[in-house]
Amino acid sequence: MPHESWPKVSIILLNLNGYEDTRDCLGSLQQVQYPNFDVIVVDNGSSDDPSPRLKREFPSIKLLASNENLGFTGGNNLAIEDALRHGAAYVLLLNNDTLVDPPFLTELVQVGESDCGIGILGPKIFYATEPQRIWYAGGKVKYGRGSCDHVGKGEFDQDGKFSRTVDTGFITGCAMMIKSAVLGEIGLLDSKLFFSWEDNDFCMRARNAGYRCVFVPMAHVWHKISQTCGLESPFTLYLSTRNQLTWIAKHVPFPYKPVTLAYALFRKLVRMILLVFKSPDAAAAVWAGIWAFFFRIYGPPPKGARMPAVSGAARA
Repeated sequence: MPHESWPKVSIILLNLNGYEDTRDCLGSLQQVQYPNFDVIVVDNGSSDDPSPRLKREFPSIKLLASNENLGFTGGNNLAIEDALRHGAAYVLLLNNDTLVDPPFLTELVQVGESDCGIGILGPKIFYATEPQRIWYAGGKVKYGRGSCDHVGKGEFDQDGKFSRTVDTGFITGCAMMIKSAVLGEIGLLDSKLFFSWEDNDFCMRARNAGYRCVFVPMAHVWHKISQTCGLESPFTLYLSTRNQLTWIAKHVPFPYKPVTLAYALFRKLVRMILLVFKSPDAAAAVWAGIWAFFFRIYGPPPKGARMPAVSGAARA
């Protein structure tokens, strides 16, 4: 097939003080076999601007820069707007701490082009430290619990259990490919969420507009994340608390919504109490997230909160 016959895909990476991960990801993208894609790297307010090094090592990439940390939502939106202006048929949001399989993009596009009703696609994602252990093989939305869970997480990829191309509840923002038509109809990521639950929110908006979210098992990505994560940071607890409650209020249908919201609040309060003795800062972050939800305080955490590298790599 001629180069021009393949729809253009713009792959977007966020970098925030993560030069080594970004470099490794870009190195794997150089091996991608798909004939019509470009790569946009957004430096999301790094203290040490890596742009000269990255441009020297990877001259074909496009570099955008922000003077401040715009979060996962704002950083990606900056690049999405640029990609759409330059004719991208798809945009692929990809964590900078990932490594990709050379044919992964072809697999995603072939499925996407098979049905105009498909709006968002996601690959099978493995732990980089255990290349056959699954991190994501689809997403399950549980309205009763107000949760969005990864299918297959922690299981080994065997017996063909996770080898069917299927519709799924959501695509993780770790590797989310979106048709430009979807973005044109429902808009960009919700910038007020900043980080956490923005992928679940976007997928629900797309599904409500009639688009399908599809898991593509033949497309493979490896994620540099530990299988055993420790205590979440106050930063993450604040955002995940506020944004999960926001997601429930926005997307869980009646008659489930009041009960689900009450159940989620109860769980948050119990967690806060349990954290008081282990980490007072973490407990305070949960309380602050609840407060922010009720008083509609959005955007980044309050000034003074520690800001980790919101480049995508922080996604658990």
